[in-house]
Amino acid sequence: MNNCDSIPNIHYRSPSKQSSGIEVMDLECFRERLNRYEFDPYQPHRVSYFCFLFISKGQGQHLIDFKYYPYQSGSVIFVNRNQVHAFDPEDLPQGTMVNVSTDFFSDSASNIRTSYFAPFHQSMASSPVLTALPEDLRESCNVLLKEVKKAIYERAEDDVVVQLLLSSLLIKLGRQRKSHLSHLSEHQKERFDLFISLVEQHFFEAREALQYAQLMHTSYKNLNQLCKSCCGRTTKQLIDLGITLEIKRKLIMDGLSVQQTADDLGFEDITHFNKYFKRLTGVTPAAFKRGNRK
Repeated sequence: MNNCDSIPNIHYRSPSKQSSGIEVMDLECFRERLNRYEFDPYQPHRVSYFCFLFISKGQGQHLIDFKYYPYQSGSVIFVNRNQVHAFDPEDLPQGTMVNVSTDFFSDSASNIRTSYFAPFHQSMASSPVLTALPEDLRESCNVLLKEVKKAIYERAEDDVVVQLLLSSLLIKLGRQRKSHLSHLSEHQKERFDLFISLVEQHFFEAREALQYAQLMHTSYKNLNQLCKSCCGRTTKQLIDLGITLEIKRKLIMDGLSVQQTADDLGFEDITHFNKYFKRLTGVTPAAFKRGNRK
């Protein structure tokens, strides 16, 4: 991993007019096109779109937000928008990659109950990898993937058919992942999704639970209760988790100094920054950086 360069932000680029908001690509084809990309997929990069990796054969590990997740044949890897991920050059799995723009994903979600999409937004509350799909679900997903790819190239004047097929695919996967959310109402899931989105947007300047309660026009108590119901963590714990993750990204993946990281994230007092990180991780930023040098 090259720690000297900052993490590039990769935006969705449509491969053709026929597939304006969605791309379905064989992983072998993806590897053959590496020289066409303006970034290195084997180095950490942040995506502004949704990426789904369906592994049909092979095993290995995939880097997502500073952690390596193992996968095997039959696994599905979910990379949420704004997450940092990287492929491992030593692993050559077979399968399919599906890239979906935020707008296309939102339009697809409008066709069904949004609860099935909630786990994809809740990266703090669920694993990004389904380790091994049941055989019947694998077959069903393979059929739907083929139909999605076919519909992209046979598309008429609108995207409805493709969106409905994508919705069907994600509903099936969502049902496989939703167990930890099954006790929640639709309203709770939507509110928690909003909270996670607000943390992603505002953690540079807002680090207290009350600030997010005000942004959501609710009470501190209600927001805290919501977070505990959704993932067993308090509002403040989730905020700190997001900030800590970004600190680690900047120290290791971006290769910034402790002072540069503190400045980038809006910490005016370096002493406070050091204490904040040590309280949450058990080590100082400098010690963490030393311990993670490649």
